[in-house]
Amino acid sequence: MTKKLNRRTALGLALAAPAILSSSRAFAAKELRVMAWQGYADDDWVKEFQDQTGAKANIVFIGTDDEIWAKIKGSEGKDFDVFAVNTAQLQRYIDGGLTTPHDLSKLPNQKDVLPRFQDLSKVKGVMRDGKVHSIPFCFDSIGIIYDKDKVNPAPDTFEIFWDTKYKGKILAYDNGEHNISFTALTMGIEDPFHLTEEQMGKIKEKLIALKSNVLSFYTTPDEALQLYKSNDVALIWANYGQQQVKAMKDASANIEYVNPKEGALAWLDTWAMTSGVQDVELAETWVNFLLQKKIGQQLSERTGFGNTAVETGSAGANDKLVWLDFVEDPTKRSDLWNEVKAQP
Repeated sequence: MTKKLNRRTALGLALAAPAILSSSRAFAAKELRVMAWQGYADDDWVKEFQDQTGAKANIVFIGTDDEIWAKIKGSEGKDFDVFAVNTAQLQRYIDGGLTTPHDLSKLPNQKDVLPRFQDLSKVKGVMRDGKVHSIPFCFDSIGIIYDKDKVNPAPDTFEIFWDTKYKGKILAYDNGEHNISFTALTMGIEDPFHLTEEQMGKIKEKLIALKSNVLSFYTTPDEALQLYKSNDVALIWANYGQQQVKAMKDASANIEYVNPKEGALAWLDTWAMTSGVQDVELAETWVNFLLQKKIGQQLSERTGFGNTAVETGSAGANDKLVWLDFVEDPTKRSDLWNEVKAQP
């Protein structure tokens, strides 16, 4: 989806440009140390940022949440200035005193993000004690992929995965934490991340029923795509969201994506400053730079993920998203899921 800049937007960008460029003298020869996921700090963005500010951005790409924690905690925040982190993981950095709160007055582009991300007090996990510890940047929902030739009308509820009409035509994700959470949402449980023993028992029964309806459980987007191509698949629980949709449409699959009315699990990646940030103003300039609508659009086009600046297929304005959170007992959930899979 390509959006044209209207005159007002173009004027706003033109007016904003001098403010960025005027900082170049102040940031000349300075270094910004960034830790990011692949796709969050592309070469052309880094070059533009450096050209505008005069600073040198050194990017370190990471592959796991544990790797981020090891690098930030290991140096007590002193080796990096700004890092990408999801809202669930962010909490342990705040608890450990490893973040520096943001000053929203230094982030004018935050005022122009999508409505659901404008009031940060309503975005779970980014604030603590009235302070903004991270700025939303990239997200995706975990909804339903359906084959338009086989499912009509479009589904609007997770309950469709239990519809025996589609027995043997469903792909689901092989993960205990997420499957228990989305099943809890389907059952109307308000907090799907902190469950009682009684709730766990009922969820186990429902998951066993799901297993009997599912063709296969997959672990990667490519595996799901290959299963879709070689079998009569009508529905997929899309753990990889728009990334998965993009891969399937690129392969000419006649599919669409929907977030269910119960609410879709969703992850939200943000930018946080470390407690050891060397130049707060430079770090804030980086975050504000990445909140531009053109970069949000490019992020989604390149990765398939949703961005916080412009609308994408990840979520409509009225879709209910349930941001992922730490669960009550990961080991217990894993054990329960293995028991479900062991059922004949």
